[in-house]
Amino acid sequence: MKRAFPLLTAVAALFLGCATPPPGPGAMQRAEVAEAQGRLVEAASWWQEALEGSGGRSTRAARGLARVLSARGDRDGALRILVSTLPPAGVEDVMDAQFLEDLAHHYSRLGAYEQAISALRVAALRDPDRPSTPILLAELLLKVGEVELAAAPLLRSVDARPGHRPTHLALATVLESQEQWPLALEQYQVAARLSSLGVDECLRASRCVLALPSDEARIRWAVLTAAWLEVHGSPESQKGVTLRAFGELYLASGKALEASALLERVVGADPGDTRAILALVGAYLQSEQCRRALSVAVHARGLDLTEVERVALGTLEAEIKEVAERLEAAELEDSGDDGRGP
Repeated sequence: MKRAFPLLTAVAALFLGCATPPPGPGAMQRAEVAEAQGRLVEAASWWQEALEGSGGRSTRAARGLARVLSARGDRDGALRILVSTLPPAGVEDVMDAQFLEDLAHHYSRLGAYEQAISALRVAALRDPDRPSTPILLAELLLKVGEVELAAAPLLRSVDARPGHRPTHLALATVLESQEQWPLALEQYQVAARLSSLGVDECLRASRCVLALPSDEARIRWAVLTAAWLEVHGSPESQKGVTLRAFGELYLASGKALEASALLERVVGADPGDTRAILALVGAYLQSEQCRRALSVAVHARGLDLTEVERVALGTLEAEIKEVAERLEAAELEDSGDDGRGP
């Protein structure tokens, strides 16, 4: 007895507004051709025929029909198709990793993160060499706050498939969330060796550099990250957040005067950029321009600072006072030496 698919029929009828094509061989191949040529209504008809011809068990046909429905804006219908194709035991009995990824995507879209994670964990078992699954799984684990678990699938993927750039970048993101700054930067370095980092990737790497303690390692990473960023243009040609990043990296690498020049441009364009303002105070302080540092610090006091920024500003002001007193004492000592004569 032929099995009925009221859900499939209802979705297809609503979507197509016409009868499905007569059954025949090669429905999946015809569906793929029609879909590739942008004939989505026809493609949906063939995918539905293939799905019904399989007794509702073909995950390939189900994801094909779901993909076409999504392309036409019926994402809820796409999810219903995928769910209706699941075996009685659920995702545990599905062998098609791409089907599980598609299902996880739709679950995630609705905020059903636990169901999405379950689907991706099974997908990772079904196809351990598939690089996209660990990346998607790590993203969702981060989203639900499972930071400590997020790195594991990516580390396994890196071991199995070294040199896959998106995996190294995803691992860098996870390590950042764990505040493992040096390890995150190492992953950025691997990715940069494979292909130049994009601007956004460079900016993320620069945040890792700035989170490092002030030591020689921080200086080395600052110089290297600035070089990555320079691939996209000289500092003088940049604007906004990229220019600020250059200034912060120069400051971290000990180039206080260069940092001051860049950060002055940022603050001049946006006097409310508190991050750039605090960096400029630090640059003036590092180059012993205490009056300028104090002037900018006074300006910063009138801005809407976060608690962390207020603490940082207080620390900078204390350092300004200390440096100013040291410089004044040195001047007095020099003038005293001049007065004594030979």
